[in-house]
Amino acid sequence: MRHKLIRSLTLGVVAAGLLLSAGAPAAAQTTIDIDPGNVPTTAAQYTQNCDPNLGGGPYPDQDVWVFNLPGEPAVSGVFESVTATFTTPDGSLTVTIPDDGGEIVNGMGTSKAWIRLPAGYTLVDATADISGLADFFVLTHTCAAMQPTPTATPTRQPTPTFTPTGQPTPTTTHLPVTGTSSTSTLVPLLALGLGAIVTGGALLSLRRRRS
Repeated sequence: MRHKLIRSLTLGVVAAGLLLSAGAPAAAQTTIDIDPGNVPTTAAQYTQNCDPNLGGGPYPDQDVWVFNLPGEPAVSGVFESVTATFTTPDGSLTVTIPDDGGEIVNGMGTSKAWIRLPAGYTLVDATADISGLADFFVLTHTCAAMQPTPTATPTRQPTPTFTPTGQPTPTTTHLPVTGTSSTSTLVPLLALGLGAIVTGGALLSLRRRRS
């Protein structure tokens, strides 16, 4: 009798446990949208934070995008996936975290999700599947690709141009006269000689007349 009672109680406890577990609703999955004030944007236009725990960076040719689910995880829930749509030079691109890359991080306070994509894309829309009651999520920050350092281009010096000028005009230099020419010296001497001859002839004629 006693064994039957214990057996009945055991079966009752097991049955009650099965009923409770079957009646407990599973955590509902909710799809929410990104804050519309966060889009559209490029990574370079947004708040910069290159957290090594959330994608790291900066990288030469890739942007890092980081999403955040505000509120207490016990109420707001955590990310289960984030689907983001971008415009690219080749058209529209939709990626899902973590299926297409990136990671969901739940050990840093609020739930976060990040992904690394080629530089220059523009985020235009995003949705998230979450486990809680949050109404929206946000793009918390980005880490834009490094900008290339411009290389200085050497400036080519212009080739000097020579303009021909006229031939110089020879200058005649007149030397100063420092002495008297021989001709100007002989003329007075000849005059004196002739005068002496004439005077001598006159004196000789007078003597002859007196004698």
